[in-house]
Amino acid sequence: MAAGYVDTNGVRLWHEELGRPDGAPVLLVMGGGASVVWWPPELIGGLVGAGYRVVQFDNRDTGLSTHVDWASAPYGIEDMAGDAIGVLDGVGIDAAHLVGVSVGGMVAQAAALQYPDRVRSLTLISTTPGPDPRLSPGDDSVFAGLDRPVETDEDIAELEVDFCRAVAGSRFAFDEQYYRGIVAADLARGMNPAANAPSASSRIDDLARIQVPTLVVHGTEDPVYPYDHAEVLAKGIPKATLARWEGVGHEQPPQLVPELTRMVIQHIDAAS
Repeated sequence: MAAGYVDTNGVRLWHEELGRPDGAPVLLVMGGGASVVWWPPELIGGLVGAGYRVVQFDNRDTGLSTHVDWASAPYGIEDMAGDAIGVLDGVGIDAAHLVGVSVGGMVAQAAALQYPDRVRSLTLISTTPGPDPRLSPGDDSVFAGLDRPVETDEDIAELEVDFCRAVAGSRFAFDEQYYRGIVAADLARGMNPAANAPSASSRIDDLARIQVPTLVVHGTEDPVYPYDHAEVLAKGIPKATLARWEGVGHEQPPQLVPELTRMVIQHIDAAS
């Protein structure tokens, strides 16, 4: 296990390496505003146990990485793709299997398009090919009440848990304590309340250029990126497979982490 920082693309990014140094490299790219604590330990443990060299990092504006002054230095998905490649450069990896969740899935797509020689495969979880009028709009009602002012860590924690509850699907009962634990760990690690969503553009017309094996995992009740976003990804990427999670929202429910772990390992094994 090794952890450290890499300076790239105008930011300093915390990263950690786990598993076998000679294993097939896997880069985990978390969603917007979320540090590495949101990765399920069972998924990471499964990847390490399968013999991979696993690299995780805090995106800019999260955790132990640089927190950006958005007003003076706005950034986009393409910038974050450059960050991810910068992490690979920093740890001496030529090309990796990328696993991305939500915004991290958009970053992974952008990396595959901008740096095709650096990406061996993609796993895209609860994500989208980007804003596009050809896609169903998200349900803005899940954000109702989430624009309230926050002054304390307790305020932030309540806001985060409320959001997790709002975007969860109906298949499983909402486990409030599970999410409170993650949110508490995220706050303790370092959260930037002033962070903003990175700018993004549609990649629908570019998906055919992604030539690596791709696994798309998506819930049928995702209110942020409705299910047709996943269908468009799976149809547009030539070597894509779509795994449909019935009754799941914009989440990776703990009950499905064992299944997710098996799917990701099988996908990476087949692509290696």
